[in-house]
Amino acid sequence: MLPRKPLLSAILAVALLLALLASVFGLIENRTQAFSAASVLIAGIALAGVAASLTLQGQQAKAARDERDRSTHRQMIYLTMGDRALAECLEPPNVAMPFERYRQIIFANLIMGRWYAAYQLGDVDESTLRYTLERHFRGEIGRSHWEYGRHDWLRGAIGGRQRKAATFVKIVEDSYRAAVDAGPAMPAADYFTHVDIDLGSPDS
Repeated sequence: MLPRKPLLSAILAVALLLALLASVFGLIENRTQAFSAASVLIAGIALAGVAASLTLQGQQAKAARDERDRSTHRQMIYLTMGDRALAECLEPPNVAMPFERYRQIIFANLIMGRWYAAYQLGDVDESTLRYTLERHFRGEIGRSHWEYGRHDWLRGAIGGRQRKAATFVKIVEDSYRAAVDAGPAMPAADYFTHVDIDLGSPDS
């Protein structure tokens, strides 16, 4: 399936081609000259199409390489989350913390990374991202992760070459500050209950 932007560009190109051909035949009364002009026009557009196709293939190849790199990185992170000895091979945390909390923050970072990728690809728009972050920062772990890792996200995105990356981080930072201003986070210990409840009951 073609991405939405390339597909839209292809449709516009076809429409433009038809309009130009109609103009050529309308302006040139001699049919032989009209067909010659149309052939030159079609050849030029074909060359442009080849160049666009090569560009798209290059972008797809880069996306595939990036996804392989992210997949390898995720596998390494999953291994370190389950083995403290492997986690000690990574850089030490900015502040000393229990290993269980470290695992939670690392996993929250993977979640944030997934939202970042979805936003970059256009799978998530700004309003959906803000709604998701509003819910995310209600909780203690979400806020702890951003408090711990925000400096690295800000340093890596703000002022970088990709404006969309900087926009993503700004949205996250704005959502975090709004959550803090709204009140304290829900403690992780209160997320769940040991008592079975009927989720369909109006009193639950």
